[in-house]
Amino acid sequence: AAGTPTADTMTSATNANPVRPGGAPARVYMNEKIVPYLLEGMKNVTKEQPSNPLRVLGEYLIQKSNEVEGAQSGKAPE
Repeated sequence: AAGTPTADTMTSATNANPVRPGGAPARVYMNEKIVPYLLEGMKNVTKEQPSNPLRVLGEYLIQKSNEVEGAQSGKAPE
């Protein structure tokens, strides 16, 4: 079968797409910039179990964003 992959073609295909440390660039970005805050917010929502969990999580993320961005620019959070 001419179109059947062989060990040689599989190896060259694997080498063409090496695995990056931490995964794809999008995953690295998410893990660095979003996931820690999202997990922390989700833990808080789980602990509190509010009647409006999405709103509470969203407000938490906005508050955390203001804190993080304020710290990065040297300004106090609003």
